[in-house]
Amino acid sequence: MSSPAFNLRRYGPSSEVDRHDFAQWVIPVRGELAFELEGRGARLDGLQGAFVAPDAGHAQCAGDDDRFLIVGCPAALIDDDTLARLQRQPLLALPAGVRAMALSVARMGPDRIAAEVVQRELPAVLQAFSLAGSATRLQAVCARIAQSPGQAWPVERIAAEVGVSSSRLHVLFREAFALSPQGWLSASRLRWARGRLAETELPIADIAQHAGYSEQSALTRALRREWAMTPAEYRRRHRPAQ
Repeated sequence: MSSPAFNLRRYGPSSEVDRHDFAQWVIPVRGELAFELEGRGARLDGLQGAFVAPDAGHAQCAGDDDRFLIVGCPAALIDDDTLARLQRQPLLALPAGVRAMALSVARMGPDRIAAEVVQRELPAVLQAFSLAGSATRLQAVCARIAQSPGQAWPVERIAAEVGVSSSRLHVLFREAFALSPQGWLSASRLRWARGRLAETELPIADIAQHAGYSEQSALTRALRREWAMTPAEYRRRHRPAQ
């Protein structure tokens, strides 16, 4: 890839492993994506995206109505320190500005976005993921929460991991993600639970407990509120065909 490109894509129920010599951000616009990067699985949604380093193997599957903004970028446009950090930590909490940009671009219609739009929007994407200062610490703690959402994550613990006061933590989360720390935690717990519903046959009550819900009914309420379906309905819809 000689120049950056924005593309809107839909993915089917499965794909072959792909590799390319340029960097790429995957930013969900609608729905979610079961994503595999270098053999490690993850779920992407409106709050969590991914960075694909050059030559990294990746595959994905999604529903027919799901849609994603793919930002392709020559690696030379990313500074070495940021590139190394993104390679180590490819799952990314999506800043509010990036989410808003992706929705705006998606409303433009064509699958391949005009060059002038790419030129206008790419600098903000590069800056959002430069992972400097507090952005690095926020991304790191969001990654830890996403990996183990069922642990106890009081605001005081999150603030200590970021190295700020609880009040300052709220400000940073609001500025970066337009969410409170507990809002991010709730989204992470529900994302983790959705993954286990789709990918395992674990009892729903066990999934709820390990995700950090007080009881199965709490998971049911959260999933119904955010995805308009019960855990059993979600599992039936997202389990791979046998």
